[in-house]
Amino acid sequence: MNRNDGYIRYEGTESPNLIFHDGGLRPAVGTWNVQVVRANRTRPEYSDGVGNTYNHAPNLTRWRGQFYLAYLSNPVSEHTGAGQTFLCKSADGLKWTAPEVLFPPYPLDLSLDNGPHADLFEEGDAWACMHQRMNFYISPEGRLLAVGFYGIAPEVFTMPCVGNGVGRVVREIYEDGSFGPIYFVLYSTRCGYNRETCIYPYYKDSSDAGFVEAVDSLLADPLTTLQWWEENRDYPDENFFAIRGAGEAFNYYELPDGRLVGLWKKSRVSISEDHGKTWAPVKVSPSLVMSGGKVWGERLSDGRYALCYNPNTDSCHRWPLAIVTSDDGVVFRDMLCVHGEVPPQRFWGFWRDMGPNYIRGLEAGAVSHDGALYLTYSVNKEDIWISRIPVPVTGKVSEYFRDDFNAMASRTFVKNWNVYSGVWSRVSLETIHEPGQPDQNGLRLRTKDPYDYAVAARVFPESEKVRLRAKLMARQNYYGRLEIDLTDGRGVCVYRVILDSDRTIKLKHGNAFTVAGVYGGIIDLDWKIDCVERTVTLTINGGEPMTWKFYNNAETVERLVFRTGKKRISNLEEDREYLPPEDLPGADEPLKQESVYYILDFEAAAL
Repeated sequence: MNRNDGYIRYEGTESPNLIFHDGGLRPAVGTWNVQVVRANRTRPEYSDGVGNTYNHAPNLTRWRGQFYLAYLSNPVSEHTGAGQTFLCKSADGLKWTAPEVLFPPYPLDLSLDNGPHADLFEEGDAWACMHQRMNFYISPEGRLLAVGFYGIAPEVFTMPCVGNGVGRVVREIYEDGSFGPIYFVLYSTRCGYNRETCIYPYYKDSSDAGFVEAVDSLLADPLTTLQWWEENRDYPDENFFAIRGAGEAFNYYELPDGRLVGLWKKSRVSISEDHGKTWAPVKVSPSLVMSGGKVWGERLSDGRYALCYNPNTDSCHRWPLAIVTSDDGVVFRDMLCVHGEVPPQRFWGFWRDMGPNYIRGLEAGAVSHDGALYLTYSVNKEDIWISRIPVPVTGKVSEYFRDDFNAMASRTFVKNWNVYSGVWSRVSLETIHEPGQPDQNGLRLRTKDPYDYAVAARVFPESEKVRLRAKLMARQNYYGRLEIDLTDGRGVCVYRVILDSDRTIKLKHGNAFTVAGVYGGIIDLDWKIDCVERTVTLTINGGEPMTWKFYNNAETVERLVFRTGKKRISNLEEDREYLPPEDLPGADEPLKQESVYYILDFEAAAL
């Protein structure tokens, strides 16, 4: 597509097929998707300690050797109920602290106006919600500030992001992890709140001169405060926001010539030639296909550019999370999948769009410690995730390889593997200790989640003919299920090996299913693939080779996927908020038995 109708545009040939959660796109090689918070209503000790199941709009930064991730949270639905903001921390992006309250629920004063439909609030049960597009600011002096907005929504159709609220609050996060006091920085005067009627003081009342100076710097930063326009649109200073009414969820990046590209929801873009003081007229760029989910733009550590967003117009089904890249920050191509798994929504609620959405990268000018691109987002508006995308971003592997896990000393992100790792379905590099045997490393997949699975996938060079070898260890063979899919670049599976819960190895091929034997302990698999003949010759544990036809057509293959459960299919017709208000049964309890598998060795070679 070549459309010269916006300041920036997408000219790639790839577009997603929403029948598949990954859109049928190639994955960005080496991306790890890691779940930070898994919502839990009845067993809050497994989650946030409260039991909220609406978790959304996360923001991420890195400061003094740690990641900080904040997200807003409500009991059931968007906007309504006792809203609060939680914070999680991590040194490496893999292991995260339990959520702690950053901004607690705020009780409303029903003697005040409280905006539209305030009569729906009941005395003793009237709370503000949280609504903010940004959370973090690092001052020129190096102080980390956390920011939030207390909105007012007596029912789900009253939007706090149109100026209905109590006001915007700020507090400092100290290097030891503790928090400073909460202060107001801007008030929502249309609802009756001001310096006299709020329960927290105005920031100028702080005795910490350094804190006041940091907040002053924040208020003087037009690029940061432009993200506040939606909620604080009633602020009387007409010059406070550099542009009003441009759109929702602003972010920006800088072009090589110093101009800034501004991005908003719904394909809206603009250009600033004076570093955000003024902006050219906002345009819609039709080639950037998106809807109500956010878009994140960033200049990468290799000097190239990336846009990350949901490339579809169905705002209720926000998948996949994709990335497009550019040399100049203007023309983008090469759409790849970042997050292509969408588990079922476990909890009912209103305004609960499905899929990985509301994407944000490192904000407040922070940069990653390892040059990778880090993103955070919610999935189904109930769970909080991050992704780590290696730079340079690519969808292909050019050389054959052998992955020697014993040579990998790092216990963080295993290079070149694409991983989908939930709180109850973890993937990690671990050392295996067997009595009488030397220690060895393996990529471990384990799951105890009743509605999700763990995935580890390895991309190899696009091949008409290829030999693959994998050595596995199953810790059990009487429960659990490991599926191993051979796929093409679109993710179409042509041949599947299943380690099933009845101790058998099953093969899915052109003649349906075949039971190939029993398994236990170490399993050696050796595939010889011929896409010209559409055949796979499989040898198990050095036994007799078995040759079978593909069960799907593919001209080439390039990926092997290990998954601890049956592959999901998408449902574009499902919209749970219009179904009866019921949660999925057993969603809050882990499975009684956890299945565990190790990938000990993997090799791809020319045939």
